[in-house]
Amino acid sequence: MKTATLNGVKYTIDTDPIDGCCSPPKPGDRKPLIRVCCPLNTQKALITVIHEAMHACDYSKHEATVDRASKDIGRLLWNLGYRI
Repeated sequence: MKTATLNGVKYTIDTDPIDGCCSPPKPGDRKPLIRVCCPLNTQKALITVIHEAMHACDYSKHEATVDRASKDIGRLLWNLGYRI
């Protein structure tokens, strides 16, 4: 695991590619953002969109809960034929 100390704080450096992210709104700081980093016509993207939307709806949910539910919902919708 790579680390770097910046301004006296030790940070872990994560270099793994991500599927997406959801940045919460912060007053006066930035606009809310949902980023999907994979082709939208894939099952992976469908699951990622659901995952990040769940975060946007409730930031207090644990990552494991959001991950399990988004995969289950994404598989269900994919099997029902939902595509872009």
